Amino acid sequence: MSFHYLLHVANSIENCGPCWSSWQYPMERMCGMLLPLVHSKLHPYVNLANNIILIEKFNHLSYIASAYNQIFVNNNSEKTWSPHKVFGLENYDEELYFPSVIYNLDKNTELKSLYFFILLS
Repeated sequence: MSFHYLLHVANSIENCGPCWSSWQYPMERMCGMLLPLVHSKLHPYVNLANNIILIEKFNHLSYIASAYNQIFVNNNSEKTWSPHKVFGLENYDEELYFPSVIYNLDKNTELKSLYFFILLS
């Protein structure tokens, strides 16, 4: 791979001038965006191409009205849960769910659970 890059150094200097006179940030930024898309060490270029194609297919969904409406349009329908099942705060999007089944341990099951826990540790 490094040898391949050396083949393009002469053309790069001819087109852009010496390295110190051209701004390399756009290319570094492009590499910074592409490197996280590679997850395969065995076939990195195939993996990169497949991920780019997948992202572009996802971007083109906006041109299909039915798919766009299902995925991207926010219905703004507020969830209404009974307060005894869900706890949430107004400023946070997080919701905490209370247990749906009340489960009480009696002495026998508690002792069996503790005994099993002691055996495992």
